Amino acid sequence: MKRGIRLTSILLVFICLSLALLTAWQVWFSRERALHELNVANLNLVQALDNYTEGVIRQSELVLIELSDRLQNGLAMQQSERLRALLQKQRAVLGLANAIIIYDPQGNRLLSSPRPPEQSPNAADRAFFLHHRADPSTDTYIGPSIKSRITGDWVFTVSRRLNDSDGHFAGVVAVTLDVEHFLSFFGSLDLGEYGSMSLSTGDAKLLFRQPFREQDVGMDWSDSPVLQLLRDHHEATSEQTSRIDGVKRVYALRRNDRLPLITIVALSREDALAPWRHDAQLFTGLILLLLIAVGGIGQSLIVDIRRRSRTERQLLLAQEELLDANSRLEVLASQDSLTGLANRRSFDQTLEVEIRRAQRRGSLLSLLLFDIDLFKRYNDRYGHVAGDDCLRTVAALLKQCVRRPGDLAARYGGEELAVILPNTTGEGAEAVALGFMQALEQRHLAHEASPFARVTVSAGVANLTPDQQDSSVLALALIEAADQALYRAKSKGRNRMENTEVDSEHRR
Repeated sequence: MKRGIRLTSILLVFICLSLALLTAWQVWFSRERALHELNVANLNLVQALDNYTEGVIRQSELVLIELSDRLQNGLAMQQSERLRALLQKQRAVLGLANAIIIYDPQGNRLLSSPRPPEQSPNAADRAFFLHHRADPSTDTYIGPSIKSRITGDWVFTVSRRLNDSDGHFAGVVAVTLDVEHFLSFFGSLDLGEYGSMSLSTGDAKLLFRQPFREQDVGMDWSDSPVLQLLRDHHEATSEQTSRIDGVKRVYALRRNDRLPLITIVALSREDALAPWRHDAQLFTGLILLLLIAVGGIGQSLIVDIRRRSRTERQLLLAQEELLDANSRLEVLASQDSLTGLANRRSFDQTLEVEIRRAQRRGSLLSLLLFDIDLFKRYNDRYGHVAGDDCLRTVAALLKQCVRRPGDLAARYGGEELAVILPNTTGEGAEAVALGFMQALEQRHLAHEASPFARVTVSAGVANLTPDQQDSSVLALALIEAADQALYRAKSKGRNRMENTEVDSEHRR
């Protein structure tokens, strides 16, 4: 039963550990899948934003190319009104432009749409102007975000260099794109409370970031480990802690293939994993309830097994006690309680068994009957308690004289004792009887009411060679023969032995 409890416990532990490990694996796997799906979604989103930004820049670039071609040979006065109308038309077509401006070599504003105020500020110190004046290339340049000196709005420029007929620097044509428009568009995408999106130049100068903070504009993040991921790939994902606000985010970055632009989408790790965390907590809670149920059922099963084991042990103890009681009852049923010898019932059963055995083997069987002489006088003289002690003493002496395992000493009745001697001749039986009488004489139990002044016995010995008659008939004949021999011994003065053999007359 202990083995059953141990196996049950091992099975329960195995089930609980398996469920726990499967739950841990499922939670981990679902987390990795959630992060993977988030990275895929972020990459798709950053690609869409990158495409949108590229489209806006490309439209601006087309406007700049057309204007550059028209201004290749200089700006004549008769052309100014026509160009102003063109700028107005192009700005309307472009839609996203804050302004389209033409600058002379000194950075003064020549033409713009919308029309500038009378005192238009000089742009010679602006980064885009300094770049074109120093660089002879006419490639489109995306400048850093700046605050407009006219409207106060945040803008960044898309510009081209103008050359005269000799190839010398002749000014700049620029399109200023309103940062607020991009912030509005980027902000329409829900990235959670702590999500962010940003656009930077190719050398990692921040053009703008949503949510917008003025102090972040122009921030150089070229030393960020995130940027290292884009050195070999045009897009990448990463988990980093933002140096701006300290929030840990899942980043998706994309470097434009044709323009020096980097688009970033970052989702708060906590926001990103919130659905997974909710599902994981729900799943873990259900598994925990299942484990509690399994544990409860297993505990009940173990308690039941233990209770059953305890009951079986109690039954075994009861069975042992019953067997012991039965053994004691068997002893009581076959033993005389006073003398410790076999009782009359055991004597009768044993005698028939030995007669049948002697019939099968063709062997002899002898029977001794002893009677304590003048025992009534002993009781009258010494009392019944002393008489019982005397009987026990005589019986103990008889046991000592009957040593063979197959022999049986019994209390035949009252003060009469009997001994069954299987496979014993008359001479052997007489030797046993005489040995007992001598031992009793040596013990010298006082009996003042006897002419011998001590306890003596009379003995009757009978011998039988069994034939095929009924065993009960032969048993009765043997007892009668021994009893008659005993009677003769008593009639001849007691303290003596008489021997007889069962003849055909006795058997009838």
